[in-house]
Amino acid sequence: MKNYPDLLRSIARNVFAGGVACAALAAGCATIPESNAMLEDARAAYQAALNDPAAVQAAAVSLDRAENELARAERLLDEGADVELVEHHAYLARRHAEFARERGRLAVAEQKVAAADAQRKEVLLEARTREARSAEQRAEARGLEADAALATAEQSAQQAAASEARAEQLRAEAEQLQSQIRELEARPTPRGLVLTLGDVLFDTAEAELKSGAERSLDELVTFLEEYPERNVMIEGFTDSRGSEDYNLGLSERRARAVESALVSAGIGRGRIRAQGFGEAYPVASNETTAGQQLNRRVEIIISDDSGQIPERAPEAG
Repeated sequence: MKNYPDLLRSIARNVFAGGVACAALAAGCATIPESNAMLEDARAAYQAALNDPAAVQAAAVSLDRAENELARAERLLDEGADVELVEHHAYLARRHAEFARERGRLAVAEQKVAAADAQRKEVLLEARTREARSAEQRAEARGLEADAALATAEQSAQQAAASEARAEQLRAEAEQLQSQIRELEARPTPRGLVLTLGDVLFDTAEAELKSGAERSLDELVTFLEEYPERNVMIEGFTDSRGSEDYNLGLSERRARAVESALVSAGIGRGRIRAQGFGEAYPVASNETTAGQQLNRRVEIIISDDSGQIPERAPEAG
């Protein structure tokens, strides 16, 4: 399993990088090389995961995804596709392979913990047996009351140790989740964690994601894979230029484009809802260019661990 404010700063940087990469692609690309370093890394990562019995047993789905993405990247390279598209799928293949190995390592660790726990129980059982025998001998010398007091003290110590261990586990889980939130750079709101994507992923007045823009969503995809109990709501918005009907349709199409990208990355469609609001709910004034740019956005709301996302309140006025 994999943390939450560093995941949002990372995606914001990826969004900006995605926009710059798209501009570079529009200027023209060189001939695709016969080999690609990122693709080679992906092959090596996939082979390493395939050779890892723990990964094969614990993360078959991730290995299948890695294999599919690797095959797609190799096919695109053979077809002379854009380098950035090849590297995008190679990157996804490597991430899935690495995730499979992490799941394998976790499974091995859990098995070791289980074995250690069983051994500990055996030792405790032997210790309790010896203590019981000793208690019988002490009972003959000191009486049953002293033995009962000793047993009560031992039980209290065990309960205290168990409570402390559980509290430490809960603290570790909470810290891991907060770390993932920081990576996403999502901000907490009454509706849940909200990730805001500007319109850099789209050409002006277009609803199709730019080539390579899916990479900007990779951190979100990884988060959703690690927390399958969480769902997302994708909401599209525009500035006030153009007619209301056109803006509503454009925002809806952009939200659907992001939804399709997540589904293509392996996130179940049943975990995603998408809706467009057009020029409603502006976050800045539409009287300035800067304000218009802020209003042209896609917001992704991440549910709580029950999968629920409150509906957006009606717009004031």
